[in-house]
Amino acid sequence: EMGSGSSCRKAAAADAAAAPPSECGGSGGGGRAGSVGSAMAAQAPSIERMAVAGGVEILRSQYFAKFKDGVEYPTVPSSVVRSEATFDGIIDELAEKYPELSAVLYNDVKACPNCGKPCAYSMTTCNACATCLQEVEITKSENVFSAFLFGVKRAKRGFPYTVSLRRQTPDVLVFDDMLALTPCHFDGIPAKHYIPDWRFLLTDPLEGLKVIDQIEEECWAATLEFFRDEKFRTAIFKGGITEEELKGKVIKSFNFPPSQFQLHIQWLVPPLTPFQHFMAEIRNHFHEDRAFPIAYVRKVLELNKPYKVCKDTPIEEIVAYYDGLGINYKQHWNEFYQKSLADSMQLANWRPEDFEYVVEDGKAYNFSVEGGQVVKGAQVEGFVASDVQKLDCAAIQNYGRPYDGGGRPSGTYVQTPLKPKLGPGGYEAWPGVFSD
Repeated sequence: EMGSGSSCRKAAAADAAAAPPSECGGSGGGGRAGSVGSAMAAQAPSIERMAVAGGVEILRSQYFAKFKDGVEYPTVPSSVVRSEATFDGIIDELAEKYPELSAVLYNDVKACPNCGKPCAYSMTTCNACATCLQEVEITKSENVFSAFLFGVKRAKRGFPYTVSLRRQTPDVLVFDDMLALTPCHFDGIPAKHYIPDWRFLLTDPLEGLKVIDQIEEECWAATLEFFRDEKFRTAIFKGGITEEELKGKVIKSFNFPPSQFQLHIQWLVPPLTPFQHFMAEIRNHFHEDRAFPIAYVRKVLELNKPYKVCKDTPIEEIVAYYDGLGINYKQHWNEFYQKSLADSMQLANWRPEDFEYVVEDGKAYNFSVEGGQVVKGAQVEGFVASDVQKLDCAAIQNYGRPYDGGGRPSGTYVQTPLKPKLGPGGYEAWPGVFSD
C-alpha cells in the first residue's frame, strides 16, 4: 500500500501557517522557516576544547583564521580530460528552443540580495553570507546541475558553466562543491534521471536505493584519489587512518529543500575547515529538519513502503509517516550531527603555527600556544571575517584545481552531455516527477 500526502497541498502554505515568529541575526545562517521553529536556532558554542595538530587544544568556541604568508596545504588536481560545451548559449535559450525542458531547468529559490547566492526557499538567512532572507520573495534561478548535464556554455550572468569534475559515468556525475566545507567536498548527482529532491526516491524505494548506491560508489572512488595522495593524507588527517575508517566517517546527507532541484548527495570528507567546524558547532550547518542523513534515507527506503510524492508534498508529512513505521528522523539526525562533529574533531590536523589569528565571538586576536593550549592575545583591529574566510577557503579548497595561469579555478564541461530532450538519451523520467 502506498502512503501519500493528504492532498499534495502547497508546502509553502503549510509552512507559513505553522511558522512561529523568528528573527534574523547572529554569525552566519541558513535557518529554515516553518514548523521547524526553535530547532533551527543557532546554539551557543561548546565551552569544551578540541585537539588539533601536535595535540594543541583550542576552545570549540574559537577557530583559527588567516593563513600566514607562504603557508600552503597540498591540493589534489582533477585528472579528468577537458571537454567543450555542446550548447552554445544560456539556459533561457535552451528552454526557448526546447520548451519541454523548461520544468527541469529552473529552481524555486530565495536569491540573496547581498551576495546573489540562490538559497533554498525555506531559508531565513543566507548560508553563504548570513544576510537576512525573511522578506526576500521566492523567485526562479537557473538549475546549475541541469546546465552541467546538458553542456550549457554559460550562465545568464556571463560566467561559464564549467564544473570541477571528478567522476562521470552514464549514471552519475561527481564534482567539487564550489562552497566547500572540507578540503574534500563533493556533490554527487544522477546523470540520467531528473529527480528534483530525495522525496521522489520514495515513489520507487528499491530503485531509489540503487541510485544512492551508484552515487556513493563514485563519490568514494573520487575520495580515494585524495586519500592515496600521501602529501594530502598526512597534512589533512590527524593520526593514522585506514581507508575503511575514513569511509565510515564521511558526512553524507541530502538537503530539503535543496537550492538546486536535482538530487544531490552532499559528500563531505572530514575534517571541516576551521571556520566551517565552528559554524557546525553552533548548528549553522547540518540543520535539523533540513539535513536528511543518508543513513536515515536508506532505512526509510529499505522498508520498501512507497509513498506518493508530488512537488508540494510537505516534508513534515513524510517524516511523520515513516516515524510511525519506526524510522525516527530526530534520532537519526541527532546521531548524524554528533558524529559529524566528533569525526571532524578527531581528524582535524590544523597547525596553529600556520595561522595569524584565533577568532572568538566574531573578533580576531593574536594568540600563542602555552602549555599545549591556545591563549588569546591582543585583539586585532580592522578584522573583516568574511574577507579572511574567502582567502582561507581559496587557499585550501580543491574546487577548480589545477588553477589556471591567472590563479583562478579551472573546470570543464561534461564529457557526455544529455541530449536536449525528455526521455532516453536525455533526462529520463523518474516515477511521480512529471505526474500530478
